[in-house]
Amino acid sequence: MEASLRQHRHKHARAQDLARRAHAESLRLLAVNVRAGILALLAGTFGTLVWLWPATDPLLLLAWGAAMIIGIFTSARLVRASATWPQLGESLRRLEWCFAANAFFVGALWGALPLLGNDTPNSGAQTLVIMLLGIVALGGTGICAPSRLVFFAFIIPGIGPLIATLAADPPMALPQAAIATGVFAAMLGALHELFHLTLTSTVAQRLSSDTLAEEQRVILDSASEAILFTRGERLIKCNRRFANMVGESEDRLSGRPLWQWLADPAEWHRNADRARNALASGLTFRTKIRLRRSSGELLWVEFTAEAVDAEHLDKGVVWLGQDLTSRLRSEATLHESEARYRQLITLTSDWYWEWDDKLRFTHVSGPGLERAQLGPAAYGRTLGALHHISGVSAERWSALQQQIERHEPFRDFIWHGSQDAQDVRWFSMSGNPTFDTQGNFAGYHGIGSEVTEQMRGSEQFRHLAYHDTLTGLPNRRLLDDRLHLAIAQASRRDQRLAVMVIDLDNFKIINDTAGHAIGDVVLVAVARRLQGAIRASDTVARLGGDEFVAILPDIEDVAAARMVAEKITEALAQPIEAGDRQYLLGGSVGVAIYPDDGTNSRMLLARADGAMYEAKRQGGSRHVVHNAAAPTPRTGASTRPAARPARTAN
Repeated sequence: MEASLRQHRHKHARAQDLARRAHAESLRLLAVNVRAGILALLAGTFGTLVWLWPATDPLLLLAWGAAMIIGIFTSARLVRASATWPQLGESLRRLEWCFAANAFFVGALWGALPLLGNDTPNSGAQTLVIMLLGIVALGGTGICAPSRLVFFAFIIPGIGPLIATLAADPPMALPQAAIATGVFAAMLGALHELFHLTLTSTVAQRLSSDTLAEEQRVILDSASEAILFTRGERLIKCNRRFANMVGESEDRLSGRPLWQWLADPAEWHRNADRARNALASGLTFRTKIRLRRSSGELLWVEFTAEAVDAEHLDKGVVWLGQDLTSRLRSEATLHESEARYRQLITLTSDWYWEWDDKLRFTHVSGPGLERAQLGPAAYGRTLGALHHISGVSAERWSALQQQIERHEPFRDFIWHGSQDAQDVRWFSMSGNPTFDTQGNFAGYHGIGSEVTEQMRGSEQFRHLAYHDTLTGLPNRRLLDDRLHLAIAQASRRDQRLAVMVIDLDNFKIINDTAGHAIGDVVLVAVARRLQGAIRASDTVARLGGDEFVAILPDIEDVAAARMVAEKITEALAQPIEAGDRQYLLGGSVGVAIYPDDGTNSRMLLARADGAMYEAKRQGGSRHVVHNAAAPTPRTGASTRPAARPARTAN
């Protein structure tokens, strides 16, 4: 709807502009006619003075002649002013009214002639006046043809008084003279209307043709291709682009043979028969030739030719020419860039890849493809359809999909692929979206590289940050995260979980007597036994020294927690080999149950720690479940019993 309104407004504005220009052209023609009529007016005035002098009062006749001179002078000034008159709608209307006022003045002077003389109705002077006014009215009809307003402003005061005079006192020889004069005036009006319509129609058609020609010229000169019209081998007309292409002005090109601008003029004659046969068959003729500019520079141009009439080639041929110099230069630069790119790719472990708009691999190249397993088998398949790609969480797949749906670039999408479990390799891909010339999504392209060493390094750092360096068990930081997560899951699922604090009974004696190196071996063995005593879904962590914590999510009841605690104490009661000796330790286990003994990690750890101290007080190598009725010792309070001497066995 809005586009239709804009089109309607454009047509209306164009029609208004055409009407304004037609009005201006009509007034220009009127000025030309008035300029030509000034001489006739001077001659008519002089003849009138001579012919009517014997039959008219000389003073009145001289006054009439002076007024006519003023009218002639005013007409001349008005014609001169019209040459520089503003070509605006309102200004043009004022100019037309000025012409109309001047015509009224002159017409009134002519119309006053029957009132000046003392001639009788049957005198020869009256007949002379009638004939003179008829000639003047007929001439005025032609001069005023461009404007109805000016015509009626001249003819009414010029003929009206004569008709009135003849009607009031008709001559005896022609009693119906007034009627005849009126009919004559009506005929003049019809004749003027015919002249006016013919003139305005011709002006409108010419202006429309001029406008169309100007628009075509602007279009042709604005075209990026050279456009030529030829007959035979000679150029008839061309646009500005071709003139710029050959380095000459447009006005110097018409009529010259086309072969003058060829680098090899003989090439025109070699191709003439081929072009003529193609055009005569109604086909399009195409050729690539080299032109020579006026400066001597050579350029490659591709020409396409179409015949105006295939059966009559003498009517002419239209040629379209496109400068290929910049395109050939760009293609050469692109080929060089691609060659350099391919050389660089071969020097790295990266590879290049492309997807189509369905996100399927359409091209992969580079030295690292074999390790990434992205050979020819990847063509026509999406990244997610490659079965060897793994190590990507659902969240990361979703994030990648959202970026692709928004046609956004993505960076460092990391995945791993392996042919066996012992050789895991990590790879990274980055891509940018591509679009066609219409702006439609065409796919992605990008690069990929192997990042195995970087990933192994980052995994090691993450492991050191969250795990005990000696035993490899989770440290306090990771324990806090997992305990908070376990509590949240238990709360959401309405389940129980157990928290166990485990402390070795006689470990200090081993450090004091056998040294810390043996103590470290013992701690590593204890860690393995604790891991063997719990489920894979459970967590055992080392808090520091000889103190450990176990988290058991989703336990059925306290009895299940007791069973695991008993299993732990039995595992720790077995001898541990370190060096050339065996050591008997034992461990005390304190148990707290969620939500019976607490609803947050701090409370559960504190109550499990208190239960562990109670196990120590009872002699160690046992477990104790927190009793809600008993007071909870503070963490770190000296409630531990003295350590027993280490029992050793050979």
